[in-house]
Amino acid sequence: MSGAGDGAGPDGRVAVVTDSTADLPVELVERLGLRVVPLSVAFGTRSFIAGVTLSPAGFYAELARDQPMPTTSQPAPLWFEEAYADCVDDGYDAIVSLHCSAALSGTVSLARDRAARAPIPVEVVDSRLVGGSLGLAALAAHRVASSGGTVAEVVAAAERVRTTSVSLLVVEDLAHLKRGGRLTGAQAAIGSAMRVKPVLHVTDEGRVEVRERARTMRRALDRVAAIAAETARGQPVDAIVVHAVAPSLAAEVWDRLGSAVRIVDRHEALIGPIVGAHVGPGAVGCAIVPREPDASRAG
Repeated sequence: MSGAGDGAGPDGRVAVVTDSTADLPVELVERLGLRVVPLSVAFGTRSFIAGVTLSPAGFYAELARDQPMPTTSQPAPLWFEEAYADCVDDGYDAIVSLHCSAALSGTVSLARDRAARAPIPVEVVDSRLVGGSLGLAALAAHRVASSGGTVAEVVAAAERVRTTSVSLLVVEDLAHLKRGGRLTGAQAAIGSAMRVKPVLHVTDEGRVEVRERARTMRRALDRVAAIAAETARGQPVDAIVVHAVAPSLAAEVWDRLGSAVRIVDRHEALIGPIVGAHVGPGAVGCAIVPREPDASRAG
């Protein structure tokens, strides 16, 4: 972390900024007023801004065409400058800038550079998360911030998600993982021949790795629910289910989660262009975080 620590004080207004690797429903982001700094995705020489010039649905339409595999890049510095300036214009006293794992992207480093130039204190947090789990961390941080929490309390809420949550994703097509270096060529070839379904997770170090392999999608989704139940330890949870144009699989995940854990707040989102470029269409998964006993419902 870097920035102003506890500078907002108990009465200061704290804004939460995140980035477009946090897969949250667009309508929820707009309703809560979360500020999302967008990363970029390119198909060959054609570049798009995730969530700005290319929607999640539009990304998968592009992906279905016969063209180069997509690549991703960190946000333009101007997006951070604008997000922080917007917070100032809206009367905030400090900012918690919560971003994708530094092990996966240079976004955190860029945020720290721009935070040093911001007109109000900015605390930059390497969430060591990505996708739905980053979304849950942003929601937890926003919940505390909107209740009048200090910068330290907002950061602590995000850190609690990192240390208590689980983020799981079952991938349909191994080609994207192979290209991203998550599987060797031999592993991908064997997996494709055997129709193995890798269950990915976000490690404590903020990397995305293969946690388990299942022979069928049904068994993979059963394992997702079982791991979610192990993580919940009998506590109610907040949950988000994410998918890459696989709504029927998302419904199956919800069915299994409903039998495995008690859900307080639930959200569902299409995996955005940045994460989608690395996992490909057909992926489905979830993130859950156990609720604190006195936690109120999120918006």
